[in-house]
Amino acid sequence: MKKTLIYFLKLAIVLTIVIWIANRPGLVSVDWIGYRLETTVGVLFLAAAALAISAAFLYRFWRSLINAPALFGQARQDNRKKRGYKALTHGMVAVAAGEADTALAMARKAESLLSDEPPLTMLLSAQAAQLQGNEEAATNYFKAMLEDKETRFLGLRGLLMQAQRRGDFTEALELAKQAHALSPKTPWVQESLFELSEATGQFAIADQALKEGAKTKNLAPAEAARKRAVVKLQQALKANDQGDLQASLAFAKEAYKLAPDLVPAVAFLAEAYNRAGRIKDAEKTLKKAWGKQPHRDLARVFLTLWPSESNVERAKRLGQMVAQNKDHYESHIALAEANLAAKLWGEARRHLKQASEQGGPSRLVCRLMGRLEQEEHGDSRAAAEWFEKSETALIAHNWVCESCGAIAENWQAHCGDCGSFDSLAWKRPTVLTEENALVSKGSEPKGVGKEAGTSLVLENTESNEIVIAKPTAIEGAARETGA
Repeated sequence: MKKTLIYFLKLAIVLTIVIWIANRPGLVSVDWIGYRLETTVGVLFLAAAALAISAAFLYRFWRSLINAPALFGQARQDNRKKRGYKALTHGMVAVAAGEADTALAMARKAESLLSDEPPLTMLLSAQAAQLQGNEEAATNYFKAMLEDKETRFLGLRGLLMQAQRRGDFTEALELAKQAHALSPKTPWVQESLFELSEATGQFAIADQALKEGAKTKNLAPAEAARKRAVVKLQQALKANDQGDLQASLAFAKEAYKLAPDLVPAVAFLAEAYNRAGRIKDAEKTLKKAWGKQPHRDLARVFLTLWPSESNVERAKRLGQMVAQNKDHYESHIALAEANLAAKLWGEARRHLKQASEQGGPSRLVCRLMGRLEQEEHGDSRAAAEWFEKSETALIAHNWVCESCGAIAENWQAHCGDCGSFDSLAWKRPTVLTEENALVSKGSEPKGVGKEAGTSLVLENTESNEIVIAKPTAIEGAARETGA
């Protein structure tokens, strides 16, 4: 509508000028080199307009002739770019599909067609080389990408991933630091910086990466706090090994503050207080933790706070501590062990009976009963029966990896089998026969073969996953951990 109004406005202006000239007729006479030209004013204006239009047309025609070679070259270049981008796209699709030969062919084609834009093709060439197993060529491409500001970030990521695959975590960490300097808020940069610095023992950097992850909302606050607590605990353990007890206590306090439910952090903090002569603080910390999350490691640390006292006195102290959660399975186990050491046979038997009533007698309960029969009555036969019964009893609570189902003797920051970070949980793994597992799940677990009946199944009740393991491995780990 606006264009139409402008057009009619221009037309009205032209018509107004024409009418104005027509209403003012006159003659024009031109004498030039012996010739006289006489015409009206209107014809003169018309001739001038025609001359101007002709001149403009001739000028544009001349310009098109002059620019024709450049326009032809530009058209060819645009066509090459179009074909190059198409090859680049097909190459990326081939990389995603794992078609190494196609990806390499498309990479070469894109390189030849987009020779004036190498940053666009180097990533595809590097990925195609990796698909073919040519890591050296891929490395050269990634290093070449470092020279260009626009592709430096991608080049760093490619080199970092190569270093991780080689197991060179030191080099990978240096590359992660460089990537962090370019883009500190990128999620994969923060994650890589944390994982690599934690794996190489540079816990201060790992802690800072977790802080940034929480600040930029790439990590949930609770997850960041939990991971930071594990990192702080590792710093405390390292400082303790180096003999720096003051730093060890400081790190332990931070770990406990970040995750009061992290049992290893609570136990270590109590031990650190004990080493510093702060028995009351250690006792207070353990009692508070027991009220929320009873654990036998807490009880064992508690009993070491008064080494000069008799076993009977320490058993009495332990009874006072567990009173706030007296019916818990761990409370009965802790008191049974303490009373056995104090030779209070009746109390030990009572607590073992109450522990066995919670889900049946575990292997640990059976072994403690065998020890009780041997030490109280010297009844080797009754003790042997209990020890034999323990071989087929339920596995008690253990440190179980929630990623792979492996049982660990003690808590550690990484699973000893799969290497997962902070994956060990204190729980009772459910042991099923493979036949029952198949019936209950309705499908065959991955990895079950013809000799499946010789395996045991660890069922992770939280993630609803099934992990197949040989009986010898599970039972051996259970025995070592006192399950």
